[in-house]
Amino acid sequence: MYEILAQPLTRINGVGATLEKRLMARGITCLGDLLLHLPKEYVDDRHVALIAQLQEGVSSRIVGRVVSKQARGFGRNRQVIIRLADESGQISLNYFHSGYMMTDARLSEGREISVRGVAERWNGYWQMSHPEWCVSESFHPGFQPVYASLAGLGGKRLGTMIRQLLSILPASACSPLDGLLSEQFHLPSLLQVFKQIHHPDELGRDALEQAVGRLKSEEIIVYLHLMRQKKQAAVCPAVALDNEDKSRALLNALPFPLTDAQTSACHDIAIDLESGNRMHRLLQGDVGSGKTWVAALAMARAAGNGAQAALLAPTEVLANQHAETLQELFEPLGLEVALLTGSTRAKARREMLKRLASGELKLIVGTHALLTEDVQFEHLALALVDEQHRFGVRQRWALTEKKNENNGAVHLLGMTATPIPRSLALALYGDMDLSIMRGMPPGRLPVETRVISAEKMKPLADGMQRILDVEGRIYWIVPRIDEDEDGVSVDQRVELLKGYFPAANVIGLHGRMKSKDKNSALDAFSSGACKILVSTTVVEVGVNVPEARLIVIEQSESYGLAQLHQLRGRVGRSEKQGYCMLVAGEKASEASMVRLKKMVNTHDGLELAEADLAIRGGGDAVGTRQHGEAGFRLLDISEDAVLIRQWHESLPDFTPDEAMQRFWRPFAESTD
Repeated sequence: MYEILAQPLTRINGVGATLEKRLMARGITCLGDLLLHLPKEYVDDRHVALIAQLQEGVSSRIVGRVVSKQARGFGRNRQVIIRLADESGQISLNYFHSGYMMTDARLSEGREISVRGVAERWNGYWQMSHPEWCVSESFHPGFQPVYASLAGLGGKRLGTMIRQLLSILPASACSPLDGLLSEQFHLPSLLQVFKQIHHPDELGRDALEQAVGRLKSEEIIVYLHLMRQKKQAAVCPAVALDNEDKSRALLNALPFPLTDAQTSACHDIAIDLESGNRMHRLLQGDVGSGKTWVAALAMARAAGNGAQAALLAPTEVLANQHAETLQELFEPLGLEVALLTGSTRAKARREMLKRLASGELKLIVGTHALLTEDVQFEHLALALVDEQHRFGVRQRWALTEKKNENNGAVHLLGMTATPIPRSLALALYGDMDLSIMRGMPPGRLPVETRVISAEKMKPLADGMQRILDVEGRIYWIVPRIDEDEDGVSVDQRVELLKGYFPAANVIGLHGRMKSKDKNSALDAFSSGACKILVSTTVVEVGVNVPEARLIVIEQSESYGLAQLHQLRGRVGRSEKQGYCMLVAGEKASEASMVRLKKMVNTHDGLELAEADLAIRGGGDAVGTRQHGEAGFRLLDISEDAVLIRQWHESLPDFTPDEAMQRFWRPFAESTD
């Protein structure tokens, strides 16, 4: 199965090099990627209504004969009106800019067609505008999948491509897990699951949820086996870093005493580093809890023992911020911190690598540039990975593999501000010990949070102007990059806000921009050249702009509480009051509003993560999600918590082959 899923998109009829290139730019690089473009919802298309039974404003399926067909207007503006009749009455089907329909033989008078659309009354008669249609013999009743548009392709076109793809999959194609999951857990095969999800027919909602759960099980089982292998590999001797002179000197020089949570985390790390066995620890600290100081004390200990430490960050912006902060802390101790990113000039890079290899340079901060083969250390004793959920398992380990054979294993400290309940963290990061830091350092005010509805934008604009008047800056978060993804896009909001705030130099930011353009947008916001930054969740972590006072999050009901808390942590990073406005979408349910209101009075990330787990933990068969957490393709840490824990507790005895690992862990190999 997995060799087939890895085949190119051009195996599908009608997909040539140009369309393949467009889809690849959106992350759809092989047949398997297209099959993982799951329906965003399903339409119950099992019942055909009579025209006389239609209800206004309700989407319905009807079947009738074409009574007449006429056109109005000329050229591109030509409108086609089809009169359709069944035994109970007639209806008008109105199609705009559709002159080509006049020559479509399938719509000849007397032909029977099947139509789905939203019925409306106009001057006492029924009509539908732009309903979808097919000849009646092509209609098959059942649950019809609805796909989000992608790369300029509509959902209907994508559905046709996926149906073609399913038709070319051989009946013999199977997953290595099929037999085991069928025998022990009575679950369907992977091929059956793909067909059920994309061709649900008479399946009920429960059966659809089970099918998606079976697909996600494939992903989590592969991941957990990888974790098990890494945990076994982590147990080995390492150099004991028992000289604490430098770390004690740094501790005495810090501007504030450590909080109890910081002290406890430092104690855990110190015991690990002195033990003579490899440290393999995850430091989970709430937004703004002061993880950087804890990391700095560990790095100082490494340098004080004559060894080296390297900190890996997911973005250039975050790497720059860490390098600046650490250089300020280490300068009085006579320690230098170097910065290595993709933007580092060749000459400076050569000099840096030479000093790392000789051991002259003790401390370095960098992005994925640290992972390249030519980066060699004389004695790397400590590797730190910040926002480690942005890296795949292999990347987290790659830095520790840059060891000198004479000096033993490299200690690993992962750090994350993503609040994950302890039970879930132990499953997801089972290769690591866990330290949790709660609470915030003194001097920080909790961010004032409000939930508002979409129609209250006018008072919000007035509040934004007040923030701008006192030289504050504003984040505006939207859930989508493109308009064709069925939501408000970055570009749409940039244009709207430019109209309201022409002097604010509104700039857009999203994950598909080139690294140079991303950095340019963030630099403009950091420097104050841009006062309003419209962004997707790419700013969720690591962007530190103390002047940012307000964050507006549109369609906030579509995010988990933990993610909203992460986004909220972008503001209130100075002594001035920060504000977070959660704008609920027009279709937000009552339950979503109740969930959002938990953000108003709760400022503890772990408490919010636990609440989200209790509310959303049952899972949801369909819907949009943003990949990236721990490199997952389908799994959502909050929504799929029950599934993750289930397989963690009863992991099948099975070893995934290379093709299977490659398919489910592609983000583990790539940059975010």
